Amino acid sequence: MKKILVIGGGAYQIPLIKRILENGDQAYCVDANPNAAGLQVATAGRVIDVLDKDACLKYAESLGIDAVMTYGATITLPTVAYIGKRLQLPALPEATAELSKSKYAIKKRLAEHGCNIQGDFFEMTSPKDADDHVFTYPCVIKPSDGSGSKGVCVVNDASELNAAVEFAFANARFGSVYKEDMIRGEEYTVEAYVCNGTTYVYAIIKTTFEKTADGEIVYGHRTPSGLPAEAESRISAEIKQAIAALDITMGSVNFDVILSEDDGKPYIIDCGIRIGQNLIASHIVPYARGVNVLDNTIRLALGETVDAEPKENRCIATRLLIYRPGTITEIRDMSGLIGTNGIRDVVMRKTVGDVQREYQDKSDTCGWVITEGNTPDEAEALAGKAKHMLEEYIVITPIGKESTVDEGKKPELLRGRGKASV
Repeated sequence: MKKILVIGGGAYQIPLIKRILENGDQAYCVDANPNAAGLQVATAGRVIDVLDKDACLKYAESLGIDAVMTYGATITLPTVAYIGKRLQLPALPEATAELSKSKYAIKKRLAEHGCNIQGDFFEMTSPKDADDHVFTYPCVIKPSDGSGSKGVCVVNDASELNAAVEFAFANARFGSVYKEDMIRGEEYTVEAYVCNGTTYVYAIIKTTFEKTADGEIVYGHRTPSGLPAEAESRISAEIKQAIAALDITMGSVNFDVILSEDDGKPYIIDCGIRIGQNLIASHIVPYARGVNVLDNTIRLALGETVDAEPKENRCIATRLLIYRPGTITEIRDMSGLIGTNGIRDVVMRKTVGDVQREYQDKSDTCGWVITEGNTPDEAEALAGKAKHMLEEYIVITPIGKESTVDEGKKPELLRGRGKASV
């Protein structure tokens, strides 16, 4: 029975903690929030700020741990690396872990190492800093430490700039934002995995994000991407160059890439040194490629032998269940739908009584549906049909318009999957 310390006790860590316990090992957890779900699920835990490296190290030493890890988060990576180095346990290099906290710092490192970067980019530590720069439009403003598209704005002209900068700062945990240029082209998500000195590009995933004429938000993913082999090869080469530049030595890495329609080059617009969200690592990659990312990550942290080679190449697609705003008053049994009409799984993130708000970021969704087809196009079509079918199973009662948007969200600005370089 191994002792594994999980840094963080939030929602992203729950699948990790549960899997450790299912494997017959002991999961210990630290989190500053005494009510964190991970502290309730784990074998034991302690209320410690995940940013307090020395306090977390002291707790790790008292336990005599066999591994330290985190899952689905970057703010916890520096503490994992700090403990790993001092206890001689597998972990990322400390410099890489520190870099992971800032998307601007990642972008700067990629530019310094010759990765594809388009146009001008700069960081701001105060809204007043915008006065010191010349902006070209359209551009994108992002929190340097953001995730899930929170605080991201596409700015089309100077009239939108101040609101976008203020909004980004309102969502910036560590008080900095940055500007980058827009890139015209198609967006792809890439899930990679580093193990035993080898980088595996598990999936190049086509991202769909659009608003139809009747106002429906269509957001989802599919793999294989449908790109020609030569284009996928260019993307894979760029990803491997970026991983080397960032000195990522182990574990999951998730990228958002724009394949430019102007020069055909792949541009990395986002990089998370963690698993991909939106079910990418938890469902899409396992279903499509036959690898269990979670189990492999646990074994990697324990220093055990890991077989990270992909085993399959299936056509998988998802749709986010984004419906009209309102309160969810009923969720009908969906179990009978699994295995029919190409549906592999339905994952809910909301429950009865929750509010489905007007879509602004990834928190404003009921969940996901995952489908499989004989071709990427078929899988995607099945996902679209499944999304509409599931609307009958998730009963939403409309509420007043003033209650559909969180305070601080500004729906007059375009958000979400901005076509931008990182």
